[in-house]
Amino acid sequence: MHKKMLWFSIDLQTRNLLRKSRLRNNGIKRLMSRLSNLVFALTTLVCMVTVVHELFSLQIPVTLETRIMEGGIISDSEIPEIAAAKRMHQAALAQEDRIMLEREIEDYAGKFSVNTGLARLIYDISIDEGLEPELVLNIIWQESRFKTDAIGKAGEIGLMQIKYGTALCVDPGATHKKLLDPAYNIRIGIKHLKDQLHFFRGNTRLALLAYNRGRGKINSLLSDGINPSNGYAARILGNNF
Repeated sequence: MHKKMLWFSIDLQTRNLLRKSRLRNNGIKRLMSRLSNLVFALTTLVCMVTVVHELFSLQIPVTLETRIMEGGIISDSEIPEIAAAKRMHQAALAQEDRIMLEREIEDYAGKFSVNTGLARLIYDISIDEGLEPELVLNIIWQESRFKTDAIGKAGEIGLMQIKYGTALCVDPGATHKKLLDPAYNIRIGIKHLKDQLHFFRGNTRLALLAYNRGRGKINSLLSDGINPSNGYAARILGNNF
């Protein structure tokens, strides 16, 4: 009996020692785990600080265009690059203008059922003389339907139906043969119209009536208080001018 009590006491003490040992080990493990988490957090923080520092200290290259826009210093070695870029920009703008011009001319050609070459000729001369191309195209449509060899009842010649005497007033060197040349005929017709516009102080309606009926006739009717309109100007101008 006494031995049993002794063994029981030893077993109990052993169990207590083992339990205390396990508790101590668990405490050490928890401490090590916390230390590990702390080290990981500190490492992460250091990495983040390093990355942020690198980002702020990173030198982002400034483009030449940005420096020009901001009035920055341009080196002599960069001047050829700027000149080349300027030439390319100008060439691109010129190409865009040519494309827009071709589209406009093609639109006119389609609208008036005329070939593109003649539409381009009328357009170019109109612009050169300072008149709206569509106005000239409307006049030619009304006068000759774009027939370059058209001859009127009163001897009017060509696209814009110019009388020989009228042509001589504009160009003393005019001939019947020259008036059958489309470019020459358009140029003479526009100059004659511009003369009427100048006389009537920019009044397009009266200038067109003078082109059609003669300046003397229009002046006479106006002096008598008579409206000189005969529908010609209205057909030319329509709702576009």
